[in-house]
Amino acid sequence: MPTTKAVEPFALVIQPDGWFELADWTPATTAAVTLGCELAHPVTLTGVTLWVDQEALVHSLPVNVPAMRVLRVLGAARAPYFGPVLFTGPTDHLAACGADGLTQDQALALIEQYLTRTAVKIPQQRQRTR
Repeated sequence: MPTTKAVEPFALVIQPDGWFELADWTPATTAAVTLGCELAHPVTLTGVTLWVDQEALVHSLPVNVPAMRVLRVLGAARAPYFGPVLFTGPTDHLAACGADGLTQDQALALIEQYLTRTAVKIPQQRQRTR
């Protein structure tokens, strides 16, 4: 994925039930606020950062299978992540929010990977025989 800074930065939130949201990622935004938690932990991946609720397991939040499928496509280590997850650009320790936003191309690539990895194959209609 390209590593240029986003002109209009985005973040992608994937919920455990498969719902996803493309959110604005401004310098005033934090991962914890976006995830609705108190403590967000970054997981550095190639070209992107995954943010998880550090207390999700304590709060008995469900495993996020859709996010794990995206991570598998990205070649990330297999680990269970619980509750909603957030994808942003690379971690930037100088930025107020801790990470760059995703470019439009990065966000669309993640959404495409998300949608194609969770798509169910629809069987073809059968022909009636007499």
